[in-house]
Amino acid sequence: MSLSPDFSSSPPPRVLLLALLVLAFFLRAVPALNYGQDWYGDDGFTLVNFDEGGSCRAALRGFDYSPFVGWQTLAIAGALGDSPPEGGVGSAQTAKAFCHSEGHLLIARLYSATTGALTVGALWLLATLLFPERPWVAPTAGALLALSGWHISESMVGTVDAASTFFIYAFICALIWSLRRGGSRWLIAVVLLAPAIFTKYWVFAVASLAAFLPPGFLATLFGGLSRWRIAILLLGYAAVFGLVSNPELPPWAIWLLPAVFYLIVPWPRLSATGRGFFLLAPWLAPLLMQVDVFVAFTAGSLEGRFGTDYGAIGWHKWLRNPINVFTVLVMGLGVPAFLGAVYGAGQLWKREAFDRVCLALLPLPAFALYMAFLAPVTYYRHYLPLLPAACLLAALGVSYLRPSRRGLAVALMVLWQALLAMDLVSDYHLDPRRKLIAWYGERSPTRVLVSYYVNPPPDTGAVHRLFRPVDADSRSQRLSRVDAVILSENWYDTAFANELNGPLVHDLSHLIKTTPESARFYRRAIADEHPMLVKREHFRAPSFMPELLLHYTVYGSFTQFVGDIVVFEVRP
Repeated sequence: MSLSPDFSSSPPPRVLLLALLVLAFFLRAVPALNYGQDWYGDDGFTLVNFDEGGSCRAALRGFDYSPFVGWQTLAIAGALGDSPPEGGVGSAQTAKAFCHSEGHLLIARLYSATTGALTVGALWLLATLLFPERPWVAPTAGALLALSGWHISESMVGTVDAASTFFIYAFICALIWSLRRGGSRWLIAVVLLAPAIFTKYWVFAVASLAAFLPPGFLATLFGGLSRWRIAILLLGYAAVFGLVSNPELPPWAIWLLPAVFYLIVPWPRLSATGRGFFLLAPWLAPLLMQVDVFVAFTAGSLEGRFGTDYGAIGWHKWLRNPINVFTVLVMGLGVPAFLGAVYGAGQLWKREAFDRVCLALLPLPAFALYMAFLAPVTYYRHYLPLLPAACLLAALGVSYLRPSRRGLAVALMVLWQALLAMDLVSDYHLDPRRKLIAWYGERSPTRVLVSYYVNPPPDTGAVHRLFRPVDADSRSQRLSRVDAVILSENWYDTAFANELNGPLVHDLSHLIKTTPESARFYRRAIADEHPMLVKREHFRAPSFMPELLLHYTVYGSFTQFVGDIVVFEVRP
């Protein structure tokens, strides 16, 4: 039996698609139903991810977020007899209590798991529409996404990221299908445009309407320019927006920097229309900076509830954002598939011609540029729409290998992806917080200060109070009245390099969601250098894959809301 079938000619059996959908749903639904269940041996439910249920809370008008998914999960809950209490609409406290309840979170998680699994089918269809001459690109891409530990981890929780990604790719598929086949199929794309946008306010979907521009319009603008020149212009244009949206930039510079864009424009090669377009285009950036909504989604605020806010990143955003794009693709694909995606992108770049249908894909590179240059909020889950496209590129890269190498390449990528998923998703089931049961049993503390996200075991007999760095001040007497302090990495990581701070953390004023005083305390405490605290335990989830080990060394734990737990005893 050959390990290298002829992927370029033999079509995959349709039953393979069904098998991948079933596998993808199983891998997402099972942890969704078990995550946080019976953590402490009491048959209870522990809320771990506090981002869950946000759309539900918005639907009950108790939270500022998109209510699109929340309307649906509330309808499902109501049909099952689990409706919010009377008078709950408009109450933030009631909305939070209901949407974070075990019953509703299970519905929200199964909704997320279902849409996450269906994204595998959408990706299969997209690959078939784009590369009909390479039929095995579809199942390879689908397998990589189905087994992606990062995608599984985002699909097993009750947030909207997996659902948003599904609707984005379903819309793009419907649009390309309508452009290929014509007729009334465009109505399906119109219907799917609304959820593609409103599930998470993903306005980039509108960019796909460029596919309906007159055929000669883009030729008039870009005629005479090579692909490399167009790519440089797009990168330069994104850089202009990145510069003017930097809060550290002096106000007068906002109106001067766009002129720098002119230096990379090849004016002699452009038509009169093209010259006019590129003459005006860079000034859109400073004009949009006068709109509050645009400022919120590009610059962010300097101060917030916990000290600094997302805008405090300043110039460090230029290093943080592209590193995050690289990081999530490596973590979502695994190293072998990531290399395949790079190779696939190179092969795609060499294609002789692209038809206007490819413009339907424009939202994806536009979103990638936004996340690489402008985005102020850079939690990893916000990058999820990039992952299916990366899986598609990895599968395309394999299809360009020699026939004798394709089977081995696919086997390596899929096996590596499965191992990475096993390592990553197991963190949610081996959460370090569960190790606190044994510690409480051994130490029997009576008074404990805990940071956010510690979630101490119930019924320990200890009195728990929320810890604040000011409690460790030498002038405070609060530490002398407790036995221990427990910190969660999900809270103290604001003092270190992570997905929000980036790798440059020497200037404490550029750290996100903290204060310089808090950052100094957390650094001293974790290094066991604080005069009033002694580090006794440092619990962490085990990892064995190189991607997760390297991420832990540089940025800490990759999995959100699952991080190290550090226990300190107070010096007498």
